[in-house]
Amino acid sequence: MDMKLFRRAACAGTALAAAFTLGLAAPAPAAAPAPAAGTLTVMSFNTWHGGTQVPDGTNKTANEITKAGADVVSLQEYSGSSTRQIADKLGWYATDTGTDVDIISRLPFEGTDWTTGGGGTVAVKIKGIWIYSAHLDYTKYGPYNACFDNDSYETIYADEANRKKQAQEILSWAGSSPAIIAGDFNTPSHLDWTADTKAAHCASVVQWPATKVFADAGYWDSYREVNPDEAARPGNTWSPVVKTNEGRPEPQDRIDFILYRGGSLDATNSRTWGGGSGWPSDHLAVVTTFNL
Repeated sequence: MDMKLFRRAACAGTALAAAFTLGLAAPAPAAAPAPAAGTLTVMSFNTWHGGTQVPDGTNKTANEITKAGADVVSLQEYSGSSTRQIADKLGWYATDTGTDVDIISRLPFEGTDWTTGGGGTVAVKIKGIWIYSAHLDYTKYGPYNACFDNDSYETIYADEANRKKQAQEILSWAGSSPAIIAGDFNTPSHLDWTADTKAAHCASVVQWPATKVFADAGYWDSYREVNPDEAARPGNTWSPVVKTNEGRPEPQDRIDFILYRGGSLDATNSRTWGGGSGWPSDHLAVVTTFNL
């Protein structure tokens, strides 16, 4: 059986309950052309405290979003009015949660919602699809357990408990509707720390719980679906900036994700974005294009 047809049949669900409206400001007309009717390009972008860590960070962030061709961006690490500033530069719509997660879009929102679950998660409905921005707990970072402390698997999994709980909260809140969940999970993927990549991951094979929660519920990891060879295409997003940690090599990992499930959603392209001189974040972004 065609696996994508099977996936769509298995993951299709009922519509999510009606959402309440967050504070939104009408944008100026968008300069970029409208996206193709049957596609949607989603970006997940940790803005490194709202672009404050680099000179001219707001403009650089907005420029990178434009160059990436994104239609919708899941933002993490809000700082002050950074979301509104980035959206204004682009002439886009924006949520304004007052927390460190927001969503901006060239397309109008058909609905919005917010929950404190999952560490605080915002959602918008665009083209009939609910899109979520999430930022999971950064404490007790798992690769440090494995690479610096040589902890047992039992200890690693115990220290992942809060991120696993947050993933479960987001999953419960999202319900069974077709959805895209994007964000900085502060954990690697169970699809990456495999027997084929042990040499790159401190001789460890780890079933990272947060990503496993979503996979077990039928969510597909768009980057790994399009780039299935985890050894040849690691897709690391942490970190283009941080390479050492107290004289030790900083573990390099894919911790930023765009997951999806349901309906006719189909990831056709997925890539990391950014790096190099002038890049305004300590993470790389992830960009995925979907057929709807």
